[in-house]
Amino acid sequence: MFGSLLDKSTGWLGQRLVGTLLLPSLAFWAGIGALVVTHVGWSRAADRWNALGGARQLLICAGAVAGLLVFVLLAMAVLPALVRAYEGYWLLRHPFGRLGRLGVSLQRRRWQRLRLTDPRDYGRRYRCFPPEPRDLMPTRLGNALRAAESYASDERRYGMDAVFFWPRLYPLLPDSLRSALGAARASLEQFLVLAALSAAFVPVTAVLAMTPGLPLPIWLPTLVVGPLLSILAYRAAVSAALGYGELVRSAFDTHRRALLTALGLALPATLEAERALWQALAQQLYRRDTDHPELLRFTTDPPVG
Repeated sequence: MFGSLLDKSTGWLGQRLVGTLLLPSLAFWAGIGALVVTHVGWSRAADRWNALGGARQLLICAGAVAGLLVFVLLAMAVLPALVRAYEGYWLLRHPFGRLGRLGVSLQRRRWQRLRLTDPRDYGRRYRCFPPEPRDLMPTRLGNALRAAESYASDERRYGMDAVFFWPRLYPLLPDSLRSALGAARASLEQFLVLAALSAAFVPVTAVLAMTPGLPLPIWLPTLVVGPLLSILAYRAAVSAALGYGELVRSAFDTHRRALLTALGLALPATLEAERALWQALAQQLYRRDTDHPELLRFTTDPPVG
């Protein structure tokens, strides 16, 4: 009964939303429900359920589906904040500043242990850390995403503001690359949701464990498995972030000049000229003026494609 109602209600949910939020949320609440029923007693709960009758059972199932969908919608609203939390931004703010500085210090030690002369270490620093130590974040996930964010912004590479230009570049990407980016981002978010819900499952189990009725063989393994699953899911999210970062780098490498063409600008002939153009263009678009307006030379050629 519950499954058929759920099938009817997910038709308007996107495939990405179902995999990222709905399935982990369903597992979370099903686990809590199993703990509560175990606490009450399965035979006692079955007797109460059978005594309700078909109409009340249907009403309860519909209410459960509605509650689950409301939870998913709320989770979708806070998902960007959840990602930023796991990146470590909240650790950099008061009153967690000291903890954030400790996290950055630990990440700096990891960064310093990687030798640029060793190809493996260089690869790890390239993928897992931003190029400058001042940009380090308190968490591994934050550094993996910051590394991708800093790739195009590096003045020794392209010198373009990746955060500012990404919303303008993304619509120009081919469907295959956008699909790959969406899948990688969905995988990252799914693992973070799983990590957060696994961590949230622990205090619920602890509260039920403090009341009589929940057997020790039930709540003790749950208190152990919950944090372990949260840690594993977070590590999987970091791995997904590394793959997502490589796709972001590829997008800037292969399509950044298509953005210049779409804006009607003449393409620069050298990398040095391109760096200067990106900086002048960012100034013009963001601050409505630029120190070098002569670099913004428009072409009358029709855009390609």
